[in-house]
Amino acid sequence: MPIGLGLASSHAPPMYMGEEWLNKRVLNPELRAKRPGAFGALTPADIKADYKRFRTGHAELKKQLEKYNPDALIIIAGDQTETFDKSNKANLMIYTGAEAKGYNSGANIKGQLSEEYHVSLKCDVELSKLLLKELVKDGFDMAFSNEIKPLGRGPEKGIPHAFANPMNELLSRPDLPTVLIYENTYDPPAMISAARCYELGESLARILKNDSRRIAIYGSGGLSHDSGGPREGWIDEPLDHWVLDQITSSNGKELKHMYEFESMTLDSGTGEIRAWITVVGAMDYLKAKPTIVDYFPAFETITGISFAYWQP
Repeated sequence: MPIGLGLASSHAPPMYMGEEWLNKRVLNPELRAKRPGAFGALTPADIKADYKRFRTGHAELKKQLEKYNPDALIIIAGDQTETFDKSNKANLMIYTGAEAKGYNSGANIKGQLSEEYHVSLKCDVELSKLLLKELVKDGFDMAFSNEIKPLGRGPEKGIPHAFANPMNELLSRPDLPTVLIYENTYDPPAMISAARCYELGESLARILKNDSRRIAIYGSGGLSHDSGGPREGWIDEPLDHWVLDQITSSNGKELKHMYEFESMTLDSGTGEIRAWITVVGAMDYLKAKPTIVDYFPAFETITGISFAYWQP
């Protein structure tokens, strides 16, 4: 059967570090002095309300995944010099190993990789290899990897945070088979184009159109942010609303034109919207109905946060 559920959400690290930690971080005068303007005029009440929205958004996507009960989940996400180092950066890669392990960003709180933040994904080797072969036939120059051997920063953390962060809250069951597809959403100078991301989604939908398995697809990243960059603390709400408006107005093909020109607005973390665009391409192909669960500028995460799902 065709892909029967699409999901997308932000994966900002502070969402997974706890309300108490957020208060300590955001209200710390020394940190505020180092990052002027980054956190706005946030109060503990604001942080409490936003933290509740983080949890509610994840819970709604998990609910949709439980209702659909897929046989496999395709995860689209990026890398920030975690899997790849400077010696090689793939614009598209699919993982064909049997399991993938890592830690979500909560591990950063204690400075140690404790089990409470551990993420373990069962991977569908058969489906991963099928998609690899079919995508290559469809004109995509896919790199592939049979092993998880991170070469970038923090190799002991395993898979990139874009894959690891949402999984413990999102997965409907711990043994749900997954397929991991990497996109270069973040690392300059030549990230994959938005048009190619959209076409990748269309291709995935075509390849699986007559597959007997129940498949879901999830895009991890965005929306606008520039954590650690020159625009840190500025969330481009007009851009975020434009992206979501294209999705809800069945005008997803317009997203193919993002990143066609050089702009700091579209650099850094805002590039992660590519993962959403891939899901949009797949779900547009299937004429699926989008639902935006929530959107808000969450200044404690320095990111425009959103959660969405699509149903045919």
